[in-house]
Amino acid sequence: MANIKSIDIENNKNINLHLLITNQEYGLLKQKTKDIIILPEDSLNKTLTTGKLGNSNRIMVPKKFLKQFELENLDKKIPAAVFEIDNKLFLLTKIKSLKNGIPEFK
Repeated sequence: MANIKSIDIENNKNINLHLLITNQEYGLLKQKTKDIIILPEDSLNKTLTTGKLGNSNRIMVPKKFLKQFELENLDKKIPAAVFEIDNKLFLLTKIKSLKNGIPEFK
């Protein structure tokens, strides 16, 4: 996740951000400098349920998509939010938290 190093506001019009990002995040940009969305992590303020049956607030992900990223299953309750930016709606979710270490039993 990126961090903002500094913010400069010019004449109440333009806002310049200096970001600190990882090499992996830089690779995702693929040299693009436009249409980048910046959101704080806590902006995912709704909860969706993952599952195989689609009812009420469930989100479905195709098996081919899961295999492509070598995911066997998703977290049961996932944070999500819908954002409107430039007359476009975006659904953003965090589908899996990868944890290393001692397994948790529930």
